[in-house]
Amino acid sequence: MKLNWYYRLMLSYTPIFFVVISSVIIIFFTTLNHQSESRYMETNRSIVTQMMKYTEVNLKLIERNSVSALITDQHIMDYFSQRTKNIYDYYVIQKRLIELKSSFPFESSIYMYRESNQMILSDSNTYSLDSFADSEFLRDNISQTEPNKWTEPREYTLFTNNNGQKVVSLMKKYKYPSQQTGIIVINIYVNPMMEYLNQFGELEQSKIHILDSENKEFHNVSDGQSPVSSFQTKSDYTGWAYSVESVNAASFSAISQLSNIWFILVLVIIVLALIWFTIITHIHYKPIHNLVEKINSSIGIKKGAGNGMKRRSNEFNIIESAFENLLQKSMDYNSLQQAEAIHRKRIFIQELIAGQRVISASEWDSEASVLGLPIDYDRVCALSIEIDRYHMFSENYKPGDQHLLKYILESALKESASERNIMLHFAWTDQHQAAVVLFLKECDLPYEDKIYEICNVYKNWIQDNLEFTISVGIGACVESVTQVATSYRIAVSHVCLKAVFGTNSVIDRLMAQQKSDMDSYVVMGMMPEMIHLLRKGDDGWRDKFEQLVGDLRGKRLGRSELVAFITSLMLHLDKEISSMPPDMVNAWESNYRNRFEKLANLAETLSDFCQGAEDVLGELAVQLKQQRESNSNKSIAMRMKAYIDHHFADSDLSLVAVSDTFDLPSTNASILFKKETGEKFIDYVLKVRLEHARKLLVDSDDAIQIIAERVGYAHVLSFHRAFKKIFGFPPGEYRAIYRTQRKG
Repeated sequence: MKLNWYYRLMLSYTPIFFVVISSVIIIFFTTLNHQSESRYMETNRSIVTQMMKYTEVNLKLIERNSVSALITDQHIMDYFSQRTKNIYDYYVIQKRLIELKSSFPFESSIYMYRESNQMILSDSNTYSLDSFADSEFLRDNISQTEPNKWTEPREYTLFTNNNGQKVVSLMKKYKYPSQQTGIIVINIYVNPMMEYLNQFGELEQSKIHILDSENKEFHNVSDGQSPVSSFQTKSDYTGWAYSVESVNAASFSAISQLSNIWFILVLVIIVLALIWFTIITHIHYKPIHNLVEKINSSIGIKKGAGNGMKRRSNEFNIIESAFENLLQKSMDYNSLQQAEAIHRKRIFIQELIAGQRVISASEWDSEASVLGLPIDYDRVCALSIEIDRYHMFSENYKPGDQHLLKYILESALKESASERNIMLHFAWTDQHQAAVVLFLKECDLPYEDKIYEICNVYKNWIQDNLEFTISVGIGACVESVTQVATSYRIAVSHVCLKAVFGTNSVIDRLMAQQKSDMDSYVVMGMMPEMIHLLRKGDDGWRDKFEQLVGDLRGKRLGRSELVAFITSLMLHLDKEISSMPPDMVNAWESNYRNRFEKLANLAETLSDFCQGAEDVLGELAVQLKQQRESNSNKSIAMRMKAYIDHHFADSDLSLVAVSDTFDLPSTNASILFKKETGEKFIDYVLKVRLEHARKLLVDSDDAIQIIAERVGYAHVLSFHRAFKKIFGFPPGEYRAIYRTQRKG
């Protein structure tokens, strides 16, 4: 190598090349790092804002529905009126509360408070203010002029002996024209709400957190501390702060700081290099020559080896590290973008099926093209899929396994539809329930048969391959996606009918038409008679129970109606047993009542109820029989009872006449009869007479006047009043109802 060429290369081209390349690398690295950081920060802020808006929309929906119910719902308004109400009235009001609660997007609890008598009515029971577990919250907030703001998280439970759950609550008041104040309290469970908000995030680090006004976590964090995040947005509506845990946010700061230090270091190196290149060329020619020889040898121009100089920092390693870091950030950003797109699609479909959003066909085309939903279709049909016996599913599987199994449920249906070239959208609307929208084309005719085939194959696959089952409700096939809310409501009503069709069912329009509408007027009317026979020890109660269940099997019985029926049966038994001796009342409270409550909570089908209720009623009948036998001992009261059974048709039968027959003062006879039988003398006489009257009404064609005289009533008007009080119907109407049932 010539010396002139060497000096020209080293002192001219090499320093310029080094300066230019180093400058380009610095600018590129700094710019790319800054852009990646900015886009990442913007994405996190967008997610927080979107989650906040979604939560506010749902909370405002709950508030609006609650206020609307207070103002417009006649049944709820009736609860605050002065009118005397019976069990059926409370049943109807509770049914309305259940329907109102079902319209809420989050898992919730609801109850109403009436100031006039300090009574609380929930969707499952009634309470006095003093015995109500949430009375402290009511007393603290009831005096406020307008307590219309969502509360901070608090502990809430309906029963004093149960562990509470965290809820956020809203209390709404309305002053009716009758000067009655209506108060309704809505409690949204925090844990299900947070799980629902976080189910759209695919990364553990991108979980959404909500902080109250004191910056305390709504949901307990695993390490017991609230996450520190720069991505935080405060809601003007609730006053809560929403934040998200940032992914490698600290690394951005470290990389930026390292970039600045490195930039200064490179400038220093450039300056030193220029000086060094100038001086070392003249003083230390040999080391530079060896270095050039090694470079030439590496590219095949010259071969040889030298001692070489100590290697300085390798800029290529820094570049490689930077590109790896940037690649990771790019992958994270893409993941967040995909998660946001999936979330937007789910929110869009859920708003459509819930009827919260109404769009035109042109708006659907524009939205669908962005979200990847089909535009070309002929019919749309909604499905409602429900995991059977979800309480067992939750107990048998850990949360991670539950998510995996739900993913399998979703994938299996998509694969089954894909084999038939049908597009669908699958979204979980609740922990145990999912909504599916099928997009059908003309080649799928007949539509209903095709949909039923898909659902039946899907249901059988789940039964054969998994250790649980599902039930599917099929909605109506509609012409446009704008009508999908109607189809989904029908699908939900159909899947609820698994209470009568049983679990592991596919229920469509044809199956639903097999059942008639629920006629609680007749069904509830059979309860007092069955319970009366049960208390008497007459095995005929089993026939009445089977008849009652048989009537229910022919009705459109949903889960809410089944719960209401079980609750009504429990209340009838409670009322009947409350007049019995204390030991029987204690046995009912400690053993049987809680079993009925558990049955109301866990029974999903009529078969579940029959199996559980018949066992409980059978055990109760045995204990009632033991109670009667232990108290009989041929006492005077039992002989008085036998005397009444024999002389009930005597219109002169009275306490004085019976006490004279047994040589007892009338006061002592009354006390003795009540103590031994658990019933008042006059009540037992009334029961015996009316039971014989009931049999005569059903089994004979005698006139009501004649029947009244045959059972000891001199005046038919007194007979009418007494019969209606016991059985709920006048004698003539009772005869007509039961004869109609026999003909049916």
